[in-house]
Amino acid sequence: KVDKAGGKVTLSHGPLTNLGMNMPMTMAFRVKDAMWLDQMKEGDKIRFVADSINGAITVVKFEPVK
Repeated sequence: KVDKAGGKVTLSHGPLTNLGMNMPMTMAFRVKDAMWLDQMKEGDKIRFVADSINGAITVVKFEPVK
């Protein structure tokens, strides 16, 4: 799900060990740059890096999977 108004994207992902998340799950993330949401649509597969910024788990880098 892409929530442009909220500045978030919901992603299903594997473990994110840098954030202490060792289990796969689906969750909403803030994005570092709201313009990225214009490049995403529901059902897209992406590779991403997430980090905690000011207490919010945020996508800090992404690229579409070809």
